[in-house]
Amino acid sequence: MISRIVIGVFSLSLLVALLAMLFGYDQQAKYIGAPALILSGLVAVGHLVTLDDDAPGEWSNPDGSKSIWRRSLMELSIKILVFIAVVIAIYA
Repeated sequence: MISRIVIGVFSLSLLVALLAMLFGYDQQAKYIGAPALILSGLVAVGHLVTLDDDAPGEWSNPDGSKSIWRRSLMELSIKILVFIAVVIAIYA
């Protein structure tokens, strides 16, 4: 339930900010897009902080599986790319 709300806030914030930019309201779009920026940044930083838990032999990966580690790195890369895309889309 909470994840749907967060995804909805992210999507709505980004969509309305892009529409505001399309209609020439660039300054307002930055404020409207701030929730999308904050949420994507928090998700990326949160994953980065807990990345060591997915390393082979650590808390979330006690069996030392390389696939869990690679999947976690891939997810982190995607989260960072989404954050960069939001920054470029709204603030560039």
